[in-house]
Amino acid sequence: MNLQEIRQKYPQYNDLTDQELVDSFHKKYYSDVPKSEFYKKVEFNTNEPTKTSLVTNKTKPSVTADAAASFSSGILKGLSFIPGIPGDIERLSTYLPGGKKTGGFDYGQPGNDESFGKSTTGKYLFPSTKQIQNYFTNPVLQKAFNYQPKTTPGRYLQTASEFAIPGVANKSAVAREAATKLGAGGGLLFQGTEDLTGSSGIAAGVTIPSMLLGSKFMRPNTASQLAKDALENVSDAEITAARNLEKTGQEIGINLTPGEVFDNKNIRNLTRDVVSSEKGSPIIYASAKDRRDNVIKIAEKQADAIANAPQSQRVIYDTIGDTATESIKKAKLDRSITAQNAGYNVSNTESLLPEQVFNVIDKIDEAIKTLPKSNPSVAKLNQIKNQLIKNKKKVKGKKKLEIIPETNINKLDSTFKQFRDDYKKSNQNIASESRFIDKQLGYKLFNETDDAILNTLNKELRTNTNYANANDTFAKLSDDLVKVVENNVLPLAKGKVNETTIKSFIFDPKKNNVADINKTFEILNKTNPEASIQIANVYFRNALNQSFKMTKQGDDLTQGFKLIESIAGTGQQRKNFMAVIDNVAKSKNVNSQELKVGFEKMINVLERTGRVANLNNPGFDFSGRASKALVKDLAMMKTFNPMVRLATKYGEFKAGRAWEELANVFVQDNSVDALIDLAKINPQSKKAALRVLQIVDASQGIQSEPLTENDERQLYLEDLNQQ
Repeated sequence: MNLQEIRQKYPQYNDLTDQELVDSFHKKYYSDVPKSEFYKKVEFNTNEPTKTSLVTNKTKPSVTADAAASFSSGILKGLSFIPGIPGDIERLSTYLPGGKKTGGFDYGQPGNDESFGKSTTGKYLFPSTKQIQNYFTNPVLQKAFNYQPKTTPGRYLQTASEFAIPGVANKSAVAREAATKLGAGGGLLFQGTEDLTGSSGIAAGVTIPSMLLGSKFMRPNTASQLAKDALENVSDAEITAARNLEKTGQEIGINLTPGEVFDNKNIRNLTRDVVSSEKGSPIIYASAKDRRDNVIKIAEKQADAIANAPQSQRVIYDTIGDTATESIKKAKLDRSITAQNAGYNVSNTESLLPEQVFNVIDKIDEAIKTLPKSNPSVAKLNQIKNQLIKNKKKVKGKKKLEIIPETNINKLDSTFKQFRDDYKKSNQNIASESRFIDKQLGYKLFNETDDAILNTLNKELRTNTNYANANDTFAKLSDDLVKVVENNVLPLAKGKVNETTIKSFIFDPKKNNVADINKTFEILNKTNPEASIQIANVYFRNALNQSFKMTKQGDDLTQGFKLIESIAGTGQQRKNFMAVIDNVAKSKNVNSQELKVGFEKMINVLERTGRVANLNNPGFDFSGRASKALVKDLAMMKTFNPMVRLATKYGEFKAGRAWEELANVFVQDNSVDALIDLAKINPQSKKAALRVLQIVDASQGIQSEPLTENDERQLYLEDLNQQ
């Protein structure tokens, strides 16, 4: 470039003389070139009179007059940006990934084929800011629009006002103040960078990211609006419950997100979307990545509160089995002793009258007469009859032997119980062949009218008061003691107990309730309290091992939920589990409430860890990111215009910022209160600040000059480094 071209390209240096301008450029950009050679290259003749400036009057302009004109021009341009927002954004949007391409990077500059409003080529629907400026043909306005500052203060004033004035369009005083300050600061930064580098493209590349960063506390907050919407119908009671649960989680070492501590579906859905987002996902995942290990520590701590991990599970099962078997034996022994005391010790020495026994024998003989001699039941009836006869003796004058009946009550009782039990087992198909009694014979022994053979024997026996008392006591204890014990511990008896038995018999809410559990542990505790403790110990530790299985995808962050689902998935299941823990405390002779509170906290927290369904699948959309990067890179390769890149980066920044902010809120220790505070921000008071940034982006697209190839390459590398 020669001197004249330098002045045309950089009008901001019009206040410098030719000598000053050439020397400044040489010093800044070409110091390695001899000055005389540089003078020749830019066609500067030191023998010619030195110009004081390029202004028409050959004198330096009035700083005050230039500042006023520049400031007025900047205000007018800034105002024209407001109606030009739709058109400017429309043009910028065509260069974003997925945007409709126009076939060229046309910003509505003079000389193209666009008209005011919708273009004749159909490219754009709205007019650009530059078109709006060109629409006003008034010479005074055109002069103001096209005014070029002649002094350094003028340049800064024009750019600062140009950036700041659009902020007056905001609805609230807060937003207007914030936006104009941000715009003015951005304008000063832009002009300073342009003066330093000589490139408006580089100035834009520095200014807009800086303004984006600076606007963090004043731009419209999408995150606050999302938080406000999610919390709209949440009651104070729900908030209090969420705070308490969050605090409980922190006490045991698990930080829960709002979507986990709140029962509200909107908050849960918002959390899900944050976790799925590209910006929010890494933040949430980084916070939760150690959750699995923390949950295991909590669960193992609670397991240790029950008992130490057993060295041998077989030994534990043997202990439980021996205790259950011994409990049944003990119940039967208690029944026998109590029944004996109630009458058996007397009845062993007492007898029935012979005629009472003959009543039974006669019934047997009558039954035999009704049957063919070959019928198997005849032999069975004769067997019963023979057991009712003590012996037979010969009597003078009689051919038949005289029968002497068995009158001892205890022996008669044994006969009654023998054939009664045989008949019961025959009905259950478990009697041996020699003891089998078919239904036809059974009806002759027992019937509903209570006058069959063995019915009669039982009635004769019960005429003895001691026998009746003993049998009544035995029967009652069989129902109230032995049967209860067997119902509650028989499945745990030796040879039967295992992991499945314990889970099904003790904890299954379909088969047991709290009363059943309390009775079982009461019985076991009388024999061996250690068995009660180990039932809970092996059950909980097995549930822990099953819930934390290795997965093909690696660590599962919802495995805490799976543990609680296993041990307390329903309300009744939870009651059963806590009843077991309560009985463990009794077995250990420790405070029940202190032992249970640790499990209650663990359950309350871990049951929430499965509520964010996609926590295991964060939004790392690598293929999507790669395709976006490819589209953006292709767009950059096709143009030297820096605003294409800046518009793209701004679009990406804006899209992900809300999720990033929410993610940072969600991982705080006091995430509930942080979310509430965020929701209290009035988005309407800040919404217009976004428009300011959009205006800045669009206006810079119109004013920026193309970067050189070296500048383009430098910014491109910077972008890559930032990514």
